[in-house]
Amino acid sequence: MVSVNDARLASTVILTRDGASGLEVWVFERVMSMPNYPGMTVFPGGGVDSRDFPSRAGAEDLLQGRSAESLGRQLQVSAETAHALLFSAVRELFEETGTLLAVDKHGALPVDARPFHSQRLRLESHELSLTDVLRDNQFRVPADLVAPYARWVGRSERGTKFDTFTWLAQLPEGQEPDGATEEADDANWFPPGLLLDGWRAGLVRFAPSTWAQILDLSNFDTSQSLWEAAKGADMTPITDDAISNPRYAEFFTLRPEDRIGRPFEL
Repeated sequence: MVSVNDARLASTVILTRDGASGLEVWVFERVMSMPNYPGMTVFPGGGVDSRDFPSRAGAEDLLQGRSAESLGRQLQVSAETAHALLFSAVRELFEETGTLLAVDKHGALPVDARPFHSQRLRLESHELSLTDVLRDNQFRVPADLVAPYARWVGRSERGTKFDTFTWLAQLPEGQEPDGATEEADDANWFPPGLLLDGWRAGLVRFAPSTWAQILDLSNFDTSQSLWEAAKGADMTPITDDAISNPRYAEFFTLRPEDRIGRPFEL
């Protein structure tokens, strides 16, 4: 799939909760064997694939709260691409954290996603699509509970270009994410400010877009205040890693040595 500057379409999800000290986000450190962003701390996410696009007429009945057409207008893409981006976000979050953002016929989210673990594994191995999981369980994607947040076009260290749409989601009551993915060395909840402190100390590595989003997140005390601020977010793509934006100058001027021994190079 291609988009801006032949970059691969991708989705990433900022999963939030309110912790003892305020807003917390779920992140994980990628294993060093990953072809893109090895050793970096990231939000759950990944590339859009063919399974994420609507497979046939009637796909709209798998959405609740917002239409693909409405979402596409905000994302500045077609309805079909908006559907794929949303489905890839929900799919990747389920695959990588076990968090299931799907509602039953009563509009209720699962309070425990563990009974769907076998389907999670089959989804991860490409035996199933998210559409299959939804139809098998009479679920729908709550498009009003997954909010567009930002869009960045950049490249990984190996040169792969990604057109990445970032989404916000609040942790469903009763569910708890896990680090049971082969892509992660470690995973946990952190206040955004603590993640920035770790980066400044050379203990955490970020791609420019992740760092910039964590800096923005550090201004919020609660999930709800972040959610309110994100309503109607401008999804115009950022294509230069915001090098010219003085707000993000620290990333490009302060280059702490990390435990791997080298900073991220553009």
